[in-house]
Amino acid sequence: MKIILKSIVVISFFITSQLAFAGSFVDSATVTSVEKVYKQYRVDEPYQECYIKETIQNGDGSATNEIMGAILGGAIGNQFGEGDGNDAMTLAGIFLGASIANDAEKANAANQVVVSQEVCENKVRQRIEKRLSHYMIHVDYDGNDVSFTSKKRPYDDVIKVKVTISSLDD
Repeated sequence: MKIILKSIVVISFFITSQLAFAGSFVDSATVTSVEKVYKQYRVDEPYQECYIKETIQNGDGSATNEIMGAILGGAIGNQFGEGDGNDAMTLAGIFLGASIANDAEKANAANQVVVSQEVCENKVRQRIEKRLSHYMIHVDYDGNDVSFTSKKRPYDDVIKVKVTISSLDD
C-alpha cells in the first residue's frame, strides 16, 4: 500500500513539474485593431450559348435515287465482260450508277432546301471573386503590440491569449 501511495505522489509531482516547465499559460490582452484579409479566387461559371445555323440540303434527303442508280448501273455493267471481268464490270456499274444519280440530284437546284437548326454550345466564363480569408488581429499585451491571424473575429475588447515562453537558445 505504501508503494502505491508513493508512486501516486511521485507521478503527480512529475506531472505538475512538467506543466510548470511547459512555458505556456493563458492571459488577457487588449484588442487594438482587427483587419479583414481578403483572397482572390477564380470562379468558373458554366453557361449555354445558342444560335440558329442555316444549312443547304441538296435533294430530298433520301438515298432512293442513289440506290436506283446503283441497281441500274450494276445491271448494265453485268452485260459486259466474261468471267472475273463480268464481276468487275458489275461492280464498276454499281459505283458509277450511284455516283451519276447523286450528281444529278445535287445539280437540280429545285431540290435545294434551306434548313434552320438551333445549335447550343456549353461554355465556361471565368471571373475573379474576392472572398474573406482570415482576420489579422493586433493586441496590446503587456505594453507590446502583437499580431496574429485567426479565422474567427474577436468581438470583445479584451480577449484571452495563450502565451508561450521559450528560450532563444533552442
